[in-house]
Amino acid sequence: MRYNIYVCFIAMIGFVSCEESDTVAAIDELSVEAFLHPGEPIDSVKFGRVIPLDSTNIVAAPDDLEALILLENGEQIPLFYSGVEGIYQNLDYIIEDSSLYALEVSYNDKIIKAETFIPSAATNATLSSTTISRQKISDISDLLNMDIPDPIEVNWEGKSGDYYFVHVRSIEESPEVINTLFEDGQAPALPNLLTEPTIQSFYAINSFLDITHFGWYEVVIYTVNPEYVALYEDNSSGSGSLNEIRTNVQNGFGIFTGINSRKLFFEVKKQ
Repeated sequence: MRYNIYVCFIAMIGFVSCEESDTVAAIDELSVEAFLHPGEPIDSVKFGRVIPLDSTNIVAAPDDLEALILLENGEQIPLFYSGVEGIYQNLDYIIEDSSLYALEVSYNDKIIKAETFIPSAATNATLSSTTISRQKISDISDLLNMDIPDPIEVNWEGKSGDYYFVHVRSIEESPEVINTLFEDGQAPALPNLLTEPTIQSFYAINSFLDITHFGWYEVVIYTVNPEYVALYEDNSSGSGSLNEIRTNVQNGFGIFTGINSRKLFFEVKKQ
């Protein structure tokens, strides 16, 4: 996947939690991790084996799984082993917007199934400002009478039943730092802000605290499905047992979901 947000989210949930639990003794189930984005090929459907709880690792799935994606018209799109452990794909098929997809794979004499819908991207997305100016801060005196721009407001039209989150990041390779007072020899990390899923259609970027470098920024408004939100909430609540984790994968674990996005950009100039 070319979307860092997927990596960030999976890093948070740990793919599927394998902490010790009195309610689960020993299992050998298949786990699924797949994010389908319209306009992109099926490039990463990740399978793993959930192993006995005396281990802390997910074991790679076999390289001979019979897996396929089912389209609404009944057409079957086979998934092929990519050569990378656990990753299956079909680069010849491009995911379509507002479409239903189902996954089927055979493992341990069971059929593992999952289904998802590709949600619509946020509509009429706007930024209150596409260019703001910040003063370079290299001395305490620079903080005196400094003008702070208004927050950058991100707005879009929400759709009933859809959830959204916003990802804000610097897209410059080596941007100049705005505030060098407290660097202590080390520049601050590039802005990489991620909100929680919400049904709201508004977000405000703090022009002083959130913006730490000059240059161009990317704002991505993601539309996600309820199964994504459920797994996010499970992780946020500290759920540790496999029995407690909600999943949209039948006869298995993990997540198979559609995701959409809308991109906006703004620039921070030196005053």
